[in-house]
Amino acid sequence: MRYGATILSVTGILLTACATLNPTPPVPISEVVSLSKSGAPSEQVISRIGRTIYAPRGSDFGKLAALGVQPQVLDFIQTRFVNDVELLTRAYVQGESRGGCRDCFPQLLDLANLASGGNGMAAEQTGGRRTGGGRPPGVPTWVPNATSTAFRNAPGLSIDEIARRAATGVPAEQLVAQIRGSRLEGVIAQGVIATGQISFGTRSSVGLPGSRLAQLRTQGVPDPVLDAIQEQYLAQFIEFQRQRFRAGMRV
Repeated sequence: MRYGATILSVTGILLTACATLNPTPPVPISEVVSLSKSGAPSEQVISRIGRTIYAPRGSDFGKLAALGVQPQVLDFIQTRFVNDVELLTRAYVQGESRGGCRDCFPQLLDLANLASGGNGMAAEQTGGRRTGGGRPPGVPTWVPNATSTAFRNAPGLSIDEIARRAATGVPAEQLVAQIRGSRLEGVIAQGVIATGQISFGTRSSVGLPGSRLAQLRTQGVPDPVLDAIQEQYLAQFIEFQRQRFRAGMRV
């Protein structure tokens, strides 16, 4: 019975249409920082973000926190990003596309240019058709491609354990390698992938909040390690969603 697949396809088309119809120009992250520094409440900062979807690296959350961006705003930025990655994965599995509309995709950041008066946005924003590498179009190229087999066979590694290893002096390069060869625990329902018991909802939960990544930076976790955590988390999340939507198409 393909009724479920039809519903998913129609839903995906509607979501894609909404995303690409008259997209508003992205709000530079510098405005989020400025508003946060002024002492504006988190609700006002989030309202200013509007429809913009940022694509932060793991270390960006700690950098934004150091610039005065509140935890609630960091969580909103991460949730908005992960939610859109879910939609991009759905479109990829179902053969749909947002086209090459640059403003319709998550916006890459370059927070280093804030110090010289820049707007914190990357000069080169990857268009929807140019990501490649097995990623859904629109997903940043720094997100690695991965497979469920690799995740099932990989040893588990929790965020708390990563923080502990960093605190005991494990070199950043070694920690990054360990993360890339592991399955992050406690951030995605890995058992759902393994057993095939897929459940559907409007959005998956975000198991790695932006404020948690910012907290890890204050605990001394190096920036390359934070970037690796975000990369691995998104790779696992995408693979989970691939299987989820493929299962729905077979219903």
